[in-house]
Amino acid sequence: MTARILIVDDSTFDRRMIRRAITATGNDLEVAELSHGAQAVEMIRRDKPCMTLLDIRMPGTDGFSVLSDIRSTAAISGSVVVMLSGSDQPLDHNMAQELGADAYYVKPESAADYMELGRNICDTHLPCLNGTVEP
Repeated sequence: MTARILIVDDSTFDRRMIRRAITATGNDLEVAELSHGAQAVEMIRRDKPCMTLLDIRMPGTDGFSVLSDIRSTAAISGSVVVMLSGSDQPLDHNMAQELGADAYYVKPESAADYMELGRNICDTHLPCLNGTVEP
């Protein structure tokens, strides 16, 4: 079963590393990317990804705003949203939790750590592959 994943991050490097890490898990994944948050809610509503990986700090519409919009939109409010940010600030962790993020991870510094993070995210937060949610 193919699981759709959306990566929303303004950094081309980070999107590439995240994509590489999650696709290396060997799961059957269809990955879409956005470099800004402005169109994320509409894309989630239209494409119904199994999981969205969302950066916090982006120009224009930031990840917190996108998360808030997702949780307040009935048709997609139950979507799995994993915050993946360069920030390890407790305020950011708390805000993500208060807004309803399913998880919060700090972006790693090495390629090997990205690979481990990709496995962890897919194993833990990808309900489509576990048979718990229909894509």
